[in-house]
Amino acid sequence: MRAALRQSRGFTLIEVLVVIVIIATLAGMAVLSLGNSGARAWSGEVQRLAALLQLVADRALIDKAHYGVVFESDRYSVVRFDPTVMKWQALDAAAAKSPAARFVTHQLPGNVRLEVIAEAQLPASAPAEFAAEADEAEQPIPQFVALSSGEILPVELAMFLLQDGDAGRGATISYNSLHGLQLEWQADDY
Repeated sequence: MRAALRQSRGFTLIEVLVVIVIIATLAGMAVLSLGNSGARAWSGEVQRLAALLQLVADRALIDKAHYGVVFESDRYSVVRFDPTVMKWQALDAAAAKSPAARFVTHQLPGNVRLEVIAEAQLPASAPAEFAAEADEAEQPIPQFVALSSGEILPVELAMFLLQDGDAGRGATISYNSLHGLQLEWQADDY
């Protein structure tokens, strides 16, 4: 009879406290993970853009063609200089069906903003190759340019994580032929 009583006693106080601590720890980890998802997405966007700039520079050297990237505050796209028509042309149509699908226009999340701090200065001495036509609405002008010779025209970009409409975090991406790609993370309160 004592064996039957011992089996139906229930949980001890220690067992209940251990279960409560485990549940509280898991809940805390979930809250921290969900609360930081915006910062992780922003960090991923910064790294994605830095990798794209390096890829574009490598692609220009491999293809022996001039490539560029056109930046807007909420998106960016890769362009290629077409010497037959003497214009920069977006790669979206051709890239969507080829292995270069990573060159399609990329839309940034709503809480990420991109700013060009210093952009490439296209050579004015070569108007036949680089100068904008009178109708600039059709021709995108890149702020980042990788030449077929391997030279990179300098660019400096800032990407911000917006929190309540203000820039909460920032990262600076700079690229030039002398120093290569440099990525600098700013403080949490930019």
